[in-house]
Amino acid sequence: MLIDQEHADYMRTKAHPRQLGIPLSRWGRNLIACCPFHSPEETSLFFYDALGYWRYRCLQCGAEGDLVDFLMRSRFNGMDEQSARSEAFDFLGSLDKEMAANSQDSEHPWVKEVGGEKSKVLECFVRYCHWAACKSPSTAKYLENRGWSIGQAQLYGIGYYSGDPEPFISYGMLSGIERHQISFYLDNLEAYHEPRITIPARNSKGYIHSVYGRLIDDNDKSHTYITYASGPTVIPFNIQADSENPIIVEGFFDALTADLAGIPGVVSTMYQELNINHLYKLKACGAETFTVILRREQDRREQELRIQKYLKMAEQLHMSLKSIILPKGDTVDKFVRKNGADQLIELISATEVDTIHSHRRSMLLQDIKENFDTAMACPPDQSVGYKLNTFPKLTKEIDGVQSGCFFVSSKPFSHKTIFLSSLTLDLIQSNPNLKVIYVAYETPRRQIFDRFVSMLIGESILTVRKQNANNEINQKVMEATRELMNYVRNNRLEIWEDMPSLDFNDLLKTFRPELKEHPDLVLVIDGIDHLKIADRPELPDIHEKRSSVMLDLYKALDIPIFLGGELIDSNMGLLGPRAYLRDSDAIYWLAQKDDGLTLTVDSKRLGTSHIYEDKISIDPQSSRMQEA
Repeated sequence: MLIDQEHADYMRTKAHPRQLGIPLSRWGRNLIACCPFHSPEETSLFFYDALGYWRYRCLQCGAEGDLVDFLMRSRFNGMDEQSARSEAFDFLGSLDKEMAANSQDSEHPWVKEVGGEKSKVLECFVRYCHWAACKSPSTAKYLENRGWSIGQAQLYGIGYYSGDPEPFISYGMLSGIERHQISFYLDNLEAYHEPRITIPARNSKGYIHSVYGRLIDDNDKSHTYITYASGPTVIPFNIQADSENPIIVEGFFDALTADLAGIPGVVSTMYQELNINHLYKLKACGAETFTVILRREQDRREQELRIQKYLKMAEQLHMSLKSIILPKGDTVDKFVRKNGADQLIELISATEVDTIHSHRRSMLLQDIKENFDTAMACPPDQSVGYKLNTFPKLTKEIDGVQSGCFFVSSKPFSHKTIFLSSLTLDLIQSNPNLKVIYVAYETPRRQIFDRFVSMLIGESILTVRKQNANNEINQKVMEATRELMNYVRNNRLEIWEDMPSLDFNDLLKTFRPELKEHPDLVLVIDGIDHLKIADRPELPDIHEKRSSVMLDLYKALDIPIFLGGELIDSNMGLLGPRAYLRDSDAIYWLAQKDDGLTLTVDSKRLGTSHIYEDKISIDPQSSRMQEA
């Protein structure tokens, strides 16, 4: 145990480092001083209250203990241990007076719940988990990968829980805690059995109200963060009393790393959406202004609308807001480790207070700079977009498949489906991290399976629909089917017969989770302008409606979207639904001419109207297309 029972109750009273009579400075939520045990000039001695009572630890020489131990070592080190302990107790004050002044009988029941029995159980769990972390190689490795040591983790009560409750129950009983108390206050302890890093959460008075668990294995995506003790979810993590200018970040380690670097008032929403209840808690602690630091999201427009919502909440509570979007791929944790605490504080100081106009201006300036940085980071000989191995000349001319809305059509009309199928297979085979969602409005899904298998083996689609007399072909069909299943199993290919809705908001709800899990996502929709809904006269032009929805979807997701539909080749050029011709980034047109099949790519947006033209060959058996 980290504290002996002789003075455990005493150390949970109002004994405070300021009673030691040494110079102390605030450092994050902790206190820091010069270490008298190895270097009186080096401020590396932390006083912290992560385990339910004040302790000290030097991050340089490793000296650690509680306040009684500190007095014994620093003031009474010439005495025997028993005498030194007695003198230390006398120095800190009378236990009897302190206990009488804080009699549990006079406490309100709500105070007992928040700071009484529940805190005792949770603090015991935190001490046990920290002890387990000191014995766990996997914890040390995880923390080391995050840039933390076990000693630094102790400052915040970070620990390790194996998932087996029985060792802790035995530990708790030795500390005077009954099994039924553990079951009542740690009500989720037996719900999750994976090894996890544990992180205690305290309210503004310093009482532990919950203990969170984070998976050590990041490959397991289910329930990355859980709580072992049900409690309020609107208390910002790492909240502190008397914080006038809190800094709100997203993740646990974002807040912890910033606090370890000495930045005051850093709190986390624990990956929840910031809401007005969080702000009520911060305002109750004296907050007059707050800064929100967010990670750069792919959906920039949605992030901008979210900050505008934060601004309205701040105005409602008569608070002022600063918002900062970090560069792509950066977190507060990474930023502080890379640039230091001073640069983050300077960035916050240099950021002006948000208004509707200043917020839009700052977002625009960040976007312009990020756009430039992204462009300059790409070498001249490297494609910006996704490569196509069977269309190398096209890849070079369009600089890879990039974000955009592209309309695909052909004459004869059936060739556009063959091209989209060939394009889908090429994208998946040429880009190992890419995912394609193929939506077939015109064709049953089973026919799409057969077409993909046929193209993979170079045989007729009729060949793959039944057993062949040639066992070699059967073996090819089986291997291609396995390859297709692996794409689906590894979540790199989905084939839909229909979309659940053509409502823009419904589509966003469908695709946003996909985009979070797979930033490299391509959407291929075959037959978008041929889906019939109704012939009611009150409906607007259905082609115009669908094309507008697809264009809005492209603007919201910022991914490549290929739309296969019908265009008409006439003396006036290519004709079709106006929205496609007006707003698509490029038109892919396949036409059968005397000398063979030709693919042309035209655009009015990309600087030149005629981007690409080349001969396309079609496999006589599978109909798979590629450059001739």
